[in-house]
Amino acid sequence: MYKRIVYLLTILLLTSCGQGPSAEKMAAVFTMNLPKGCSTLDPAYARDQAIIWMTSQLFNGLVDLDEELKIKPALARSWDISEDGLTYTFHLRQGVQFHPDDCFGENQTRLLTSADVKYSFTRILDPLTASSGPWIFNKKVAGIDEYREGSSPEISGFQAPDDSTFQIQLISPFPPFLSLLAMPYAYVVPKEAVEKYGKDFRSHPVGTGPFRFKSWDEGSSLILLKNEHYFESGARGKLPYLEAVQVKFIESELSAFIEFTQGRLDFINGLDASFKDEVMEAGGEIKPDYRDKYQFAAFPQLNTEFIAILVDPEMEAAQGHPLLDKRVRQALNYAIDREKLVKYLLNGNGYPANAGLVPMGMPGFNPEMVKGYAFDPDKAAQLLAEAGYPGGKGLPALSLKSNPKYQAVMEFVQKSMESIGVTLEIDNMQGATLRELSSKGQINLWRASWIADYPDAENYLSLCYSGYFPPDGANRMRYKNARFDSLYEATLTLTQDSARLANYNQMEDIMMADAPVIPLYYDKIFRVIQPNVQGMKTNAMNLLYLKEVWKE
Repeated sequence: MYKRIVYLLTILLLTSCGQGPSAEKMAAVFTMNLPKGCSTLDPAYARDQAIIWMTSQLFNGLVDLDEELKIKPALARSWDISEDGLTYTFHLRQGVQFHPDDCFGENQTRLLTSADVKYSFTRILDPLTASSGPWIFNKKVAGIDEYREGSSPEISGFQAPDDSTFQIQLISPFPPFLSLLAMPYAYVVPKEAVEKYGKDFRSHPVGTGPFRFKSWDEGSSLILLKNEHYFESGARGKLPYLEAVQVKFIESELSAFIEFTQGRLDFINGLDASFKDEVMEAGGEIKPDYRDKYQFAAFPQLNTEFIAILVDPEMEAAQGHPLLDKRVRQALNYAIDREKLVKYLLNGNGYPANAGLVPMGMPGFNPEMVKGYAFDPDKAAQLLAEAGYPGGKGLPALSLKSNPKYQAVMEFVQKSMESIGVTLEIDNMQGATLRELSSKGQINLWRASWIADYPDAENYLSLCYSGYFPPDGANRMRYKNARFDSLYEATLTLTQDSARLANYNQMEDIMMADAPVIPLYYDKIFRVIQPNVQGMKTNAMNLLYLKEVWKE
């Protein structure tokens, strides 16, 4: 199989360049693996990491995120935001070309205009598209309801006054809005390609990104070639530096790791349990045999693993339940030694969540301002006694809903609770079932996680806003605190980052004192990279930037 893919890639480079590939060009092929496959290359459905990684090579949005999660120009060279925070005016780059494709007729390509941005954003909101991304605009952009109801043929909040200017009108201020526009859902696609290929646009993408589509043998190999007309340059000259990207779809993480050690993959994302102990010591240190042979990169990832608690007394499942007592919830938080969990159970692949729900790596993360829960079994015992359950006596067994993938972590939590006299029963189920039950408020205690959609603490704090009870949002704990809600609403009108961050810290401190969640750990990006790969970057969103990668 490997020889066949290399042969295919050689032929592709031959046909794309018009001559035989040089050794230098063949060395400039970056090979990676997506163990879970990739279901589409259409950014309208970029709901998981594989799709996000691949579409970000093929397409661009108006803006992008840098390594520090700051907004930077992409298709828009600059932008203006009105004083009231309602009007965003983007000034597009000149001369940006779409990838060559038959959909453009004899010319094979054309220049990007503001009409393409308007079309792409409207397409996301068109019910016929059935995109998973309308939420980035819903209840934010003016005119969406009228468009969906059929009373307006277009969305008034999207305007293209000329070819190089695009405007967005919001209903009310939303300071993180630019971060939303950096998501793949907001990538720009040409109308001609969507109309020509229809549903097959998923496997025949046309964009403006640093790489262009060549072929996709689903389940086997995906080939992307260098976009010779890409508009950006880097320190080493015109981007991208690579000639091609080859993507494999090896389901077994162990098999992929073997491929990596044999030099057939250029990097491994994360350490699967099947080979984690081969690479790392129990405390998280890299074993000498690997430390001297490969590059290792570790960064905070915007993902929090936690246990959620139903706290709405109006829900039938919560009525009379001991978890309605804040002191019991606080006791459970104090009972967990998060440092030990991360060091010994996760081999250091994470960070103890001793602050709040907002993860390490998020702008504004401040463990000094947010009072979380350190390991304190004496305090836990005191709180249980105050709640009327001394040593856990009289407290009924608590049922913790989870799924088998997290069994080891849940067993650690279970033993932690036993140490303070609390009986915890683990009930595993399918993830879809767990999400349905928690959305309906039919379970009291369950394992959860939240990977950031965009790099703003509001994305996490919205999980605790009472206006977002399901189905209107993701506050499945059904947490409600008037002071929290007031601060949340007020923060959305603030344009200064410093003021917003101060409010975020205050809101999180209020929420953590009420303890509707038990944060366990913040995730870590961990990559193993071949020694000849240079320029590989990421950020706390775990994005994959290949346009500045080169191989020595």
